[in-house]
Amino acid sequence: MPSGFCGIPMNLAIICVAGGMGQRFGRDKLAEPLGDSTVLETSLTALRSAYPTADLCVVLPPQQLSRWRLSLEGTFPGIRLVGGGSRRQDSVRNGIESAVETGADIAAVHDGARPMVDPLDVRSVVEGLGNADGAVLCQAVVDTVKRVASDGLILETVPRDELRLAQTPQVFRVSSIQRAWAEGDFGQEWTDEAALLESLGMQVQTVSARHANPKVTTELDLQFLRVMCEERQ
Repeated sequence: MPSGFCGIPMNLAIICVAGGMGQRFGRDKLAEPLGDSTVLETSLTALRSAYPTADLCVVLPPQQLSRWRLSLEGTFPGIRLVGGGSRRQDSVRNGIESAVETGADIAAVHDGARPMVDPLDVRSVVEGLGNADGAVLCQAVVDTVKRVASDGLILETVPRDELRLAQTPQVFRVSSIQRAWAEGDFGQEWTDEAALLESLGMQVQTVSARHANPKVTTELDLQFLRVMCEERQ
């Protein structure tokens, strides 16, 4: 675990969010095989490789805790399993609040459906937090972006220089995310915690990913990740 940065002692907790039910995918995509492991186990391996001694918590659907506990606790000693909520943001909150109980003051939140995240990128976004409230691993937009009307007609071409695709991990000071929960509109559905912090004018730093970090959303994504996994081995 890193001892600190910017002169501030740091107790890091890593929260891997796996609380979804795989409705868009059609089944539990995190249990799908990826090389010699599963999608979720591959994600956890990358996170633990980045910070071997950091507190590691995985948030799962409550009804799946027992099943995953059997396979995860032997492979990842000291891992904590927490039940998720009805929304992604509820699952993240459950994970961070559990980490607070262990003394964490920095939380790195990662989507378990991004199994190929590089440990170096995990470290980069944690170290990139600096004095900000949060930091987000991002990818530059390389395609031309069009804004369109409801009928599909192009309204304009959007300059891409200032656009980024948000990925995970996303890293937050626990004090900042707690303030956002207290002062922000938590009843609104947020696509990520960075957006909640942004709504309050809090500082969120971007950190460019140096390696591919795709997400499993469709069957085609899974096939692509399996090719990536074979190439890495």
